[in-house]
Amino acid sequence: MYEKEEDKLNDYKKAYDDIPIPLDALDNAISSGYQQAKSTKQRPRKKKWIMSVAMVAIIIITFVTSIRVSPVFAQYVTEIPGMEKIVELIRDDKGMMSAFKNDYYQEIAVSKEKNGLEVVIDGAIADENGIVLFYTLNTDEKQKDISVEDTHLESSGGEILDLSSVSFGMPHNSEEGKKTYSGTIEYFFEKPFKSREFEINLKVTGDSVNEELSIPFKLKEDIREKKTYELNKDVTVERQKMTILDATVYPLRVAVHVKMDPNNTKEILAFEDMRLVDERGETWGKINGVVGSEIAENEQIIYLQSNYFHDPERLYLVFSRMQAIDKDKNKLVIDTEEDVILQQPNGNKLRDMEVNGNRVSLKLYTEKQFSYFIFGKMRDNTGYEATIKRSFSNGYRPDKGMAEIGFNMESSDQLKSPISIELEFFPNWITGDEKVRIK
Repeated sequence: MYEKEEDKLNDYKKAYDDIPIPLDALDNAISSGYQQAKSTKQRPRKKKWIMSVAMVAIIIITFVTSIRVSPVFAQYVTEIPGMEKIVELIRDDKGMMSAFKNDYYQEIAVSKEKNGLEVVIDGAIADENGIVLFYTLNTDEKQKDISVEDTHLESSGGEILDLSSVSFGMPHNSEEGKKTYSGTIEYFFEKPFKSREFEINLKVTGDSVNEELSIPFKLKEDIREKKTYELNKDVTVERQKMTILDATVYPLRVAVHVKMDPNNTKEILAFEDMRLVDERGETWGKINGVVGSEIAENEQIIYLQSNYFHDPERLYLVFSRMQAIDKDKNKLVIDTEEDVILQQPNGNKLRDMEVNGNRVSLKLYTEKQFSYFIFGKMRDNTGYEATIKRSFSNGYRPDKGMAEIGFNMESSDQLKSPISIELEFFPNWITGDEKVRIK
């Protein structure tokens, strides 16, 4: 693809590879907190998925996008016809930008039209365990709001695709209305797939659009093999023991396999600032979307941006800040009949609970904004697992040091109080200064 541009791209690569990243500033910014996850529609399969709470945003954009993914390079690529929309979609993911820069994006360019809607599958970046598809929606009439509401991927050759997760981004919107929108759909699988021919089924809805389409497509380019580093390195942070088992590097992301000591007194909820750092200080941080998955009791995978196309002399896994709560108080237990919090992690940070029909509201008191949706699985006192239909937050109020948060439950009149809610995230931390050499 674009062979005549290769020399110029290499010149740009050399120019921005020599720019160092100030790690102290990066550490400080990451430690200051994360923004809420970009609104990803996520269908978990078989695993407990840890959703991105949007990768700090600003630090990744400032130090990774605007320095490492050089504006000069990005500007140059956007001048290649049709590529500007691809760059815009992935410019905050250093790994995918690197894949694109190294000619690992493959064009597909197939489409289907129906009743004033055209869906174009522009291209893909794929590895052994995942496919990221780039799409464009074209409509005859301007749409202020339009979105992919559902999607299903099938192998044309009959292979059963054992999906672990699929994400298809947030709704597209424009105040003035537009006829063209672009986005991505991410599929990840439990095991490597063999198919190269697929059919994607999509449901698209908008102001004047409500259509279902099926589009066949092929992956024509070779898929690169993963690189696995066996580590088995033991780490202790504030008396909590863990083992970094291995790190597997794919073109789309890096999977770090961590096992917790079952005798730990705390449950580790999230590694907030885990990243890869090479000998020159170049850094690959968390991805947006799914940042981790719990694969077994006391075992989880953390996903980082991929350094697949960068071969450093030395590479380290670095982290210092983890959300953690005591195992004997790792749930929120509430009495919905008396509007009382019966149990929560130490610190009394959740207060003033109110139940109004299916809606449960609380106030979360923190010194700084904590932009994570904290609620996980919910069960009533009979063991019935209920569904949290929607979590919400009304925003942080610095003057009062709190945010109003909550969720809507299904059929609250059928649930037997008290109700227990697992906590996916919580504003309580353990800290260290860990650096594990990978290569």
